[in-house]
Amino acid sequence: MPVDQIKARGYNLDIKNPHDARDAHGDPEELLLEYRGLLGEIQQTRDALKRELAEALGGSREGAKARR
Repeated sequence: MPVDQIKARGYNLDIKNPHDARDAHGDPEELLLEYRGLLGEIQQTRDALKRELAEALGGSREGAKARR
């Protein structure tokens, strides 16, 4: 906020923040599309982690069987 505006308000700094992101709600349709995209990315990450875990556990199980 420019100094001139602060002076004009009598140095009252009790003003709303014009850059507050909490006030920007956005278009519900766009937000829903973004949310669905994020859910898809999360699912892909889960699937990749499950595959890696299964390979890691499967590999250690095979190694344990071979040592017996």
